[in-house]
Amino acid sequence: MERVGVGKLHKMKGLGSMRHNETVNRRLTIAHIMPGSGMGGVEIATLRLTEATSDQFRHIAFCLRDAVALRESFEKLGIETMTYKPPEPSLRHAVRFYGESKSVARQLRAARVDIVHFAEVTAYPSTLAALLAHVRIACHIRVSRPRLGLRLRLCLLPIHHYIFVSQEAERTFALSLPASKAHVIYDAIEIPAAETSAAIAQTRRELCIPEGSAVVGTVARVNPQKDYFTLASAAVEVLRKHPDTRFLIVGDNALVDWNRKHYEEVHQKLNELGIANNFIFTGHREDVTRLIAAMDLCVLCTHREGFPLSILESMAMRKPIVATAVGGIPEIVIPGVTGYLHQHENSKELADAIIHLIENPEEAKRIGDAGYEHVRQNYSRQKFVDEISRAYWDVMRR
Repeated sequence: MERVGVGKLHKMKGLGSMRHNETVNRRLTIAHIMPGSGMGGVEIATLRLTEATSDQFRHIAFCLRDAVALRESFEKLGIETMTYKPPEPSLRHAVRFYGESKSVARQLRAARVDIVHFAEVTAYPSTLAALLAHVRIACHIRVSRPRLGLRLRLCLLPIHHYIFVSQEAERTFALSLPASKAHVIYDAIEIPAAETSAAIAQTRRELCIPEGSAVVGTVARVNPQKDYFTLASAAVEVLRKHPDTRFLIVGDNALVDWNRKHYEEVHQKLNELGIANNFIFTGHREDVTRLIAAMDLCVLCTHREGFPLSILESMAMRKPIVATAVGGIPEIVIPGVTGYLHQHENSKELADAIIHLIENPEEAKRIGDAGYEHVRQNYSRQKFVDEISRAYWDVMRR
């Protein structure tokens, strides 16, 4: 082993100090590794995170080649983007995996990245690339992950810090983590200005919603994770009592092949049930706030969930919530106060809650107002910015 003299040691310490000062004196560069091509909760949450902290950090979004809408959304916010090809982890093809990782590592080094932030655990194939680039790694856990395969466990070993979107996501995570490596940081939103009655009426006319019809809204991509079949079964019960009700579905049903295929399956089911004319699918939209304003209540029927921003958005627009009691949803929705919960795949409970809110507009208003106050007091943008900033600097100090 080479012996290091005192003079050389002092020079090395000086160099380390210079690098530390350089990092402190400039904005940290965060590379967000986006593992998917569509526009769902992970993507929207990352867009909001980068926008909220863009004055403190330099963000670069690493997007897949076919993630056109996502890349355009980042660029509209003034966030830099890079196209990358995710490495494919494989022991059998280790040389190829190493070469693909080296290619991504070169991109990270060229961009002078300090921290690689996996937008979700499914970005794990880029772990080796981050190691080769000698950068710190943070990983967002946005849904329950009680089981992890061996390959995934190995790829997650080098991660310096985990950010969980809910207490439930942290509690059920398959890996046992020291408290110093885990943060629960709730997402947040800015409360938008209220839409006028005239604007809401105009939106409903654009959507061809009959005057006086109750509008039950869902803001979620049309994807197997979102339990649209249970919603369809509940809709049958709702329409028996209130046949003019419209179900307004706001979310991608065409940008990603998986979503497009599932949309066709859902539409076929609605036709079989004879209720397709009562459903309005808008696809991915940029004017989500305007569409939520046109709803009377908001539903999120789902198989699993981390911490859905769509619920916060709806509460911020004073809409009562009906949602599945899974994941982090019970940490937001207080039964009878800010909304109602129904058990997983229980269409009767879901239908009963929707019908109750339609038939009791005063209670719906009370719940909507309580939800608004809950969001205003507990999910402020500034608190979110402070906690994310603290997490990034904690990662750098490790």
